[in-house]
Amino acid sequence: MAAGTSSFATPRPARRGVADTLGDLGWRGLLEFSGIYLALGIVLLQTVYPLLWVLFGSLKTKTDLINNVWGPPQELVFQNYADAWRIAGIGSRIVNSLSITAAALVVLVAVATPCAYALARLKFRGRAVVLAVTVAAMLVPPQVMAIPLFLVARDLGMINNRLGLAVIYAATSMPLSVFILRSFFLTLPADLEDAARVDGASRLAILTRIMLPLVKPGVALVVIFAFIEIWNDFFLAFLLLRKPELQTIPLGLVAFFQQYDSLWNLYFATLMITTLPVIIIFLLMQRQFIAGLTAGAVKA
Repeated sequence: MAAGTSSFATPRPARRGVADTLGDLGWRGLLEFSGIYLALGIVLLQTVYPLLWVLFGSLKTKTDLINNVWGPPQELVFQNYADAWRIAGIGSRIVNSLSITAAALVVLVAVATPCAYALARLKFRGRAVVLAVTVAAMLVPPQVMAIPLFLVARDLGMINNRLGLAVIYAATSMPLSVFILRSFFLTLPADLEDAARVDGASRLAILTRIMLPLVKPGVALVVIFAFIEIWNDFFLAFLLLRKPELQTIPLGLVAFFQQYDSLWNLYFATLMITTLPVIIIFLLMQRQFIAGLTAGAVKA
């Protein structure tokens, strides 16, 4: 036996099972533990079941939907999706919504990012006033500005104009986006900018090459929030788009329901089709979205 070693091996701690862990909690801890999971289960059910209900309804026949409102379908009818796509004209409306939303997001990120950086880093006269106005603008819904917004859009030729509507969407989403991105810029240390200035970097280079890559979670957060808001908006699209060929998805859903109010199974299929882009965007940016929710809460 080698010197300095013991002839007895150190015993390994016994593996504890779930029953041992629950036993250590006691009755009070067990009740609290069960209550937490029960509450989470109720919240999950309230969140998921409406989506499942719409999915079930989209796969039922009209008779099955009337006789079996809440349960799963007796047989899967995928033809509902083809009929909904053809009758509701979803294809052109998806193209309209995607083009308007994409243009609005490009304008929003391009303008909100330098504005947020300026409010977070630059010291200029009236910065507090600009920040206060930005926060106050978040509290004003577009419905309040309907009449002046329509008059301005008419004078600028933005009626029945997809690009004009995209610019207006970017403007309405700007206050919240600037506020979110500013909180992300505030979390970054000023030493990064000081080191870049020593190396001769300009303010624009510091923003685009150093600061912007570090606030990607914030940009993702802004993109997701704005995408959902613009994709689901009915009011501004109804106010500014009068031609049927320019209608977005929310306008198409209302028109379809008004014309075929008894075809609930096809209406549910239409809802599922139009929800897919939102789900895809969230799944693609889920990691950045979660990182943005946690990182942006450090400073405000």
